[in-house]
Amino acid sequence: MSEKRPNKYLLKRDAILSSMTEGVLAVDHQRKLLMINDSALSYLDINHDSPVGQSVSNLILDSGFLSFLNELLERNEPLKQEIRIKKNKDRFFLVNGTLLQESESGVLVVMSDITKLKQLEKIRQDFVANVSHELKTPITSIVGFLETVTQDNIPEEKYQSFIQKSLKHSNRLNAIIDDLLWLSKIESQEDSENFDLISQPLLPIINGAVDDVKTMAEQNNNSIEISCDASIQVKADFQLLREAFTNLLGNAVKYGDPSTPISVRTEIQNGLTIHFHNQGEPIPEKYKDRIFHRFYRMDKSRSREAGGTGLGLAIVKHIVFVHGGEISVESSEANGTRFTMTLPK
Repeated sequence: MSEKRPNKYLLKRDAILSSMTEGVLAVDHQRKLLMINDSALSYLDINHDSPVGQSVSNLILDSGFLSFLNELLERNEPLKQEIRIKKNKDRFFLVNGTLLQESESGVLVVMSDITKLKQLEKIRQDFVANVSHELKTPITSIVGFLETVTQDNIPEEKYQSFIQKSLKHSNRLNAIIDDLLWLSKIESQEDSENFDLISQPLLPIINGAVDDVKTMAEQNNNSIEISCDASIQVKADFQLLREAFTNLLGNAVKYGDPSTPISVRTEIQNGLTIHFHNQGEPIPEKYKDRIFHRFYRMDKSRSREAGGTGLGLAIVKHIVFVHGGEISVESSEANGTRFTMTLPK
């Protein structure tokens, strides 16, 4: 029995190491591999059939990781470092190196994949930069106009014009803040169960959104045609879903052609599908995914002129996510633009 125990525990050790998401490898002072688990093989792109016993310089191509190993072995004391490994896409790792219990044996290295954390940090930095830019633009304009109107002997027509422009930029600033608050509220609660999704008729939600954009549509001479059976039910948060519909209809008015109809059509197949269709300049294929990103605009000057904040479609995407659905867009010169929201039955 005593002869079988080591084999059993070795098998358990190997099974544990193989199941770890962290990469683990041990290297001796001759730079030869003592052991390595599956995650480390993948992270370091090692394809050798029998890597144990081989020189790490022959197995590992990444110069940054080899430099870390060399420094760890030369210093002969624990070392922690962030490294970037370049493959098809860059991956980032927090690498911890420690001495094996018998210092003459070599070192043990544990690799933790922090790529997602790095991506989230980049998103946060970009978001802060975008928010700062978007808020600074109207604030700078407001300050400039108000400084001008405080001057003596300014003509009455210019005075009124600058006051109106200041008011316009103030409204834009208020709209950006409102959308940021919406986005913050949704993001802070979408991973919890704080949203109360109640089964209710879909048509009143659509009608509410149409009322929200009615004035804007009339100014643009757009009619809104609704095709939705009154019996259709949806499990939803009324206010959230109305906000999503309002944003989609608002975009249809702002970026669609004047004096053309906008349609809202529903159908039930695998789930509940709601189409928002308008005529106008098509969205190029390369932009179809990007338009759901925060502050992304194809034509910044046109968007600002139309009063857009650059957050509307990001809000729609998060609201659809909260409801367990999907959002997509089709756009062409001949058929116009159609946003399609699919929700569970």
